[in-house]
Amino acid sequence: MIVTQSNHLVEARYNLSLGEQRLILAMISQIQPNDEDFKPYQISIAEFADFIGVSKNSMYQECQKITKKLLSRVVEINESNGLLQTGWVSSAKYIDGSGIVNLAFDPLLKPYLLQLKGNFTSCKFDMLLSFKSQYTMRMYTLLKQYECLKERKIELQQLRYMLGIRKNQYALYSNLKKNVLEFTKNELSKKSDLYFEFDEIKYGRKVGAICFRIISKKYVEAPTVDISSNVTLITPEPFLSENQIKPVLTELTSLVPEQHKTKKTVQAGLKSYEKKHGFDYVKRNILYSNSKADKSYAGFLNKSLKDDWGHDWELEQKEVPVKEVWERQGFTSEKEYNEIMYRKQMKNYNKKPRPD
Repeated sequence: MIVTQSNHLVEARYNLSLGEQRLILAMISQIQPNDEDFKPYQISIAEFADFIGVSKNSMYQECQKITKKLLSRVVEINESNGLLQTGWVSSAKYIDGSGIVNLAFDPLLKPYLLQLKGNFTSCKFDMLLSFKSQYTMRMYTLLKQYECLKERKIELQQLRYMLGIRKNQYALYSNLKKNVLEFTKNELSKKSDLYFEFDEIKYGRKVGAICFRIISKKYVEAPTVDISSNVTLITPEPFLSENQIKPVLTELTSLVPEQHKTKKTVQAGLKSYEKKHGFDYVKRNILYSNSKADKSYAGFLNKSLKDDWGHDWELEQKEVPVKEVWERQGFTSEKEYNEIMYRKQMKNYNKKPRPD
């Protein structure tokens, strides 16, 4: 399954979550080279749920939320005669009893997805699905476009534009470098058929552009292992006692809901992925599971740890502005909050409030 897009669309500005981007790519992968018009593109609800990392028990409700949100997502394409702003999807139709949703592209995207004869970029769908970050997906297509040239220079502001990074996101270059450039560099080096090194180009004292050195590599699939013989399956005990939990996992375990803390499948997952990926990786997936898991918490957590569902969720949480205490409690100003709290405190102490 191949995802082919016009280079104008590759370089377009849009901001999609990881799940939304996977859904759009799944639709594009169904387009055939000889298609002259868009069709309703069918997506399995179960597959959709895997894309966005939700429990099977709540997948219909969660998928409907995502498609509703997707209908309002805008993509900006620089055309020869001006800027085009259009939606990705024009409709989403859930077919009762079928486990399928039919999605339709906005007709204005036809020149960028249909009958492409040149000036396009193709990527393997499976490889794009393996990435854990929306930025890795975008970076991969931007570099794939220039793979034969081995180098691509992008102005920093243009890179932010193409990746859909908002003005208040990663305002400091150091944050952009850590959370976008370094992260995507590491993920591509582990999973894709190309990766990059980069040089910072300074305009005065500030970094103004990035020069990506694109390095192609032969993608080697993991060898298959015959496990059909000499394998003994041992059914684990369902619980561990508190004193069996190793001290190194204590802090991570404290984040897990009480009723699941001592389950062996939970403890095994925490230990294994903490060893592979570190504390922060496991922590974000615990917090994601606490927020999203429905009935089978242990199964959901282990799936989240495997696919790092918590990565983009964590980034989205950081983007939500933290409200002050007085805002969260419904006061119009900090002064009003302080005055009310002072009066309450004085009342508790049976003292007369200070005069206005």
